[in-house]
Amino acid sequence: MKKEAGTLDAVPSKRLFLSIIADYDLNRSICELVDNGLDVWTRAGRKKPISIDVELDTDQKTITVRDNAGGLKRSELRFIVGPGQTGSSEEDETIGIFGVGTKRAVVALAQAIRITTRHQKEKTFEIDFDDRWLKTEDWELPLYEVDPISEGTTIVELHKLRVPINGTSVENLADHLRATYAQFLINDKVAISLNGVRLAPIFFDVWSYPPGYEPRHYHGNLPLTEGRTVRVDVTAGLSHESSPAAGEYGVYFYCNDRLVARALKSFDVGFMKGYAGLPHPKVSLTKVIVALNGDARDMPWNSSKSDISTKHEVFQAIHTWLNEVVKDYAALSRIWMGEWPEKVFQHDKGKIIDVAVDDFPAAKKSYLPPMPKSRPRYAEKVTEANVTVAKKKPWTRGLYEGVIAADVIIRQPLEQGNRIALIVLDSTLEIAFKEYLVNDSGTHYSDAQLLGIFGSRHKVHTEIQKYITIDPVTWGKIKHYSDMRNNLIHRRSTATVSDGDLADFRKVVEDVLKKLYKLRFAA
Repeated sequence: MKKEAGTLDAVPSKRLFLSIIADYDLNRSICELVDNGLDVWTRAGRKKPISIDVELDTDQKTITVRDNAGGLKRSELRFIVGPGQTGSSEEDETIGIFGVGTKRAVVALAQAIRITTRHQKEKTFEIDFDDRWLKTEDWELPLYEVDPISEGTTIVELHKLRVPINGTSVENLADHLRATYAQFLINDKVAISLNGVRLAPIFFDVWSYPPGYEPRHYHGNLPLTEGRTVRVDVTAGLSHESSPAAGEYGVYFYCNDRLVARALKSFDVGFMKGYAGLPHPKVSLTKVIVALNGDARDMPWNSSKSDISTKHEVFQAIHTWLNEVVKDYAALSRIWMGEWPEKVFQHDKGKIIDVAVDDFPAAKKSYLPPMPKSRPRYAEKVTEANVTVAKKKPWTRGLYEGVIAADVIIRQPLEQGNRIALIVLDSTLEIAFKEYLVNDSGTHYSDAQLLGIFGSRHKVHTEIQKYITIDPVTWGKIKHYSDMRNNLIHRRSTATVSDGDLADFRKVVEDVLKKLYKLRFAA
């Protein structure tokens, strides 16, 4: 049985505002207000110049955003506060579509909001609301006609801020705006200013052009349901500089010219085992810039336009292919690590290779040549060079691996890497002397004798000199670095180990191991 039993009131509670602002910080909120101006300008055909001025008054703790994009018509004023209401059509190549961004943004930033707007030469209207209005369930707002402002202007004034603003806030916002709207800022008709300073764009497409592995520009149309199409433009390659500390590598997404995701390094874009691998300095030259343009409803952004929606149809259509592109350029970065200056950075000029992709969902490759053979790692070269010696004298394996271990340590981003490496090298040398006395001297030493000898490094050195000749300069260095190691371990103060000291001692250890066992060390 089914019969109508009445009706339900589905008008949303104003608590909706407060419950959906948690993920809005200063940068995201200001961007929502900038988006509004750019959307009005886009819907008008992008013909006239537009200026958007953002003011953060760190003394008065107020924020003002002013644009001359055209203003809101009298009939559109309800869009300002009505959840889900927007002046943008789903078919527009605009930024706003969800109809909640501005509402969340202004409420997230301030307790008192004033919005003044004038459409073309029409009257000027003002809307004010604050926390008192938010605490009621009445959705009606007074609409005021006020003194005229400049034609086509909208002004958003925010008081009683919920977020702190200071000099650092201004600097961070400037960086965020310059990157987010870079594609707009290169248009002479677009001016975005922060505290009176016109912002210049920040781009991330600084490429290297290694022969055969230059950046690729992939492009094509992605057909969707209902006959719609999204234009896909992707540029991928090796960056001209490594930035593992700043993290400015990975995948960037622009949707309808707006930067939505910056330097993604998640498993959704290929940074996982079996593809690019986990984020690591070795792959920090990998950069892929994705630009998508089409109907606003077909953009794979989340509602705050701060990330990509990985479940979206468009993202899913390019997902597999994108992972392959990221994987191959990450492999190049990894293969050439240690040779980046010669293999990558010296190639600072070249041509981006154009690659048309007819079917992104079906594409399973990056269209790069086969990967170059990787240079043998230091560990592999040293191990290979000493295979014969290690077979005859297996106790030598731990000695050359001690030098390899020191090499690995100093290549890691460790503040005290030199100190750790020196301890490893000195321990390796001490063990080498013990192994020589036990296995190669031709003399039998009891455990008690060995214990007595190795109770003092001086006795060890004296005993070794009975069998091999090492010049006095080398012995002096061995003693010097042995004392340095003892100071690191036993003294109150912490001695520093310079790069020069470590390189010198490593050469000493290698020379002694060559003399004792004829071990070989690759350059």
